[in-house]
Amino acid sequence: MIILEDPYVSPELAAFAADRQEPVLDTPAARQAGLDYGLHLNLVSSRDFGHLCCRGQRLYSNSENALDWLYSRSGNAGLVRATELLKNKLLFRRRLAPLFPDFHFRELTLREVMETHFDSLPGPCVLKPAVGFFSLGVYSIENARQWRAARDDIAAGAVRWRREYPAAVLDNQVWLLESLIQGTEYAVDVYFNSRGEAVICNILQHDFASSEDVSDRLYYTSADIIRRMAGPLEAWFDRLNERLGLRDYPVHVELRRDADGHMVPIEFNPLRFAGWCCTDISLFAWGFPTYGCYLDDRRPDWDSILPGHEDRLYTLIVLNKPAACPPVRRFDYDALCARFHKVLRLRRGFYDRYSHFGFLFTETPAHDRAELDAIVRDDLLGFVIPEDHGETPRAR
Repeated sequence: MIILEDPYVSPELAAFAADRQEPVLDTPAARQAGLDYGLHLNLVSSRDFGHLCCRGQRLYSNSENALDWLYSRSGNAGLVRATELLKNKLLFRRRLAPLFPDFHFRELTLREVMETHFDSLPGPCVLKPAVGFFSLGVYSIENARQWRAARDDIAAGAVRWRREYPAAVLDNQVWLLESLIQGTEYAVDVYFNSRGEAVICNILQHDFASSEDVSDRLYYTSADIIRRMAGPLEAWFDRLNERLGLRDYPVHVELRRDADGHMVPIEFNPLRFAGWCCTDISLFAWGFPTYGCYLDDRRPDWDSILPGHEDRLYTLIVLNKPAACPPVRRFDYDALCARFHKVLRLRRGFYDRYSHFGFLFTETPAHDRAELDAIVRDDLLGFVIPEDHGETPRAR
């Protein structure tokens, strides 16, 4: 069972659903995807889809916009409870607190955020919405300047966030202030089977331009990352799931691992893998869709998949807009793609409605990361043709 929802349904996911005639909730986004890609989807009414959901069939969603239907129409109380536990970061932190006694967090209302002075903060910390998505409203705080800038951005972005995402996906009324987690960040697509055992479908390393950077710009996977991290991560997920109790459930997990191998979760994103259908990187890199593994209860055979992929990085690059981006007439995707060794897929557009220009998937030699080191620091303004300012971007 699949729910296809805005903001984006990839052609790869839509084709997967159509080829298998997987039950798909009849939504405007699903109908539009069928029209856009010329596919016949097995659309099921909300009532009948709810009946299937209550019978325990595995459910996958491409977007947390599906949560409104889940909460109000699915009728599956257990699935709703599991999803609410993960989606509300405060509830999630409380459930896992006994496993991480040195990790500190507290709840703030929006008013308290605006009235709290930097001097009262507990050292380096992160501020984020208790219900959030896509690094929106996430701020790394290490000094008074950053605290003031965060509050100014929250005040400026509140209206825009309400316009782009429903409250079940992003709500700026309740905030979470928590310890700044040190170490290398990973994003993992993993599901828990009927016995509650973790099955990893992909692992991405998330690199940043600086300690202040909290953007979603650069992720990559490789044979080396999978071989090093899959075993330790599955054991770690099994330990956490003793408290979470997830069964037949997919999640996109963000975490950090320090130099001693200690791992701390950042968040568990419910009922989906990497958002905006970015989980399709597994298809471009490894040749299989993560959601197929989950729906079929199948474990990737990494021993047969990884050989031949050595010395390559498979990247997901989020082309997020800079804060000072002018109104955009056009974005020069051709010039951007020319900077990379091998482009696997470009998803363009989005900038008229959302906070990014699209997504780029590449294959990069592991021994030559110059193109990745450059893109993680690039504000992308050199590829922007502003409205009413001619057709030539600034020289790079």
